[in-house]
Amino acid sequence: MQQDASEGAAIVAHGLHEKNAYFAGLLRRIAKHDASAFEALYRASARSLFGLALRVTRTTESAEEVVQDGFIKIWRFAGTYDPTLASPSTWMSAIVKNQALDYLRRNAYSGFYVEDIDEHIAPVEADDDFSQQFSVDAERLSFYLGRLTPVQRQAIALAYFRGQSQSEIAYALDAPIGTVKSWISRGLDSLRSMIDSRPAPHPGGSC
Repeated sequence: MQQDASEGAAIVAHGLHEKNAYFAGLLRRIAKHDASAFEALYRASARSLFGLALRVTRTTESAEEVVQDGFIKIWRFAGTYDPTLASPSTWMSAIVKNQALDYLRRNAYSGFYVEDIDEHIAPVEADDDFSQQFSVDAERLSFYLGRLTPVQRQAIALAYFRGQSQSEIAYALDAPIGTVKSWISRGLDSLRSMIDSRPAPHPGGSC
């Protein structure tokens, strides 16, 4: 049994080595603007990179955009890849992950969060910290959230509508925990101020 396990591990290691060598060769060709090599690399790796992007962004549409932008960077920076520092898959994954985090920062309040708000906030009686703090309907709350800064909206959405911890939010947004705490605290303070001082928006989004 031990011999079979060792042989199996050796086969897997050999396959991984061959895959890395193949990808590294494609990257060297891509650095010379070889379009066929780029197409081959895309076919071989896009699926796994899409899975990574989807885990970060949570939506198919955003993950597709992230992967497309990631491959543009792979094409542009293939010549910088150093096999002594990381495997090709690790290098490409880092590019796509950074692209996904950039996407979250650029699109801090997407329609996906509006759906989250409708689900969690509309029932005012829901036993939820956020609904207890802000007993307003989903449309009003969406309007007020839209007036926060992008990072405040993102941090609050991740904390209250996805239930992520501050450390998880800090990782997702690539920011210190202290900064995340500040975004959430100031965002909540701004929401309270707006809800207390502004009338409900009319249909169509205007006050």
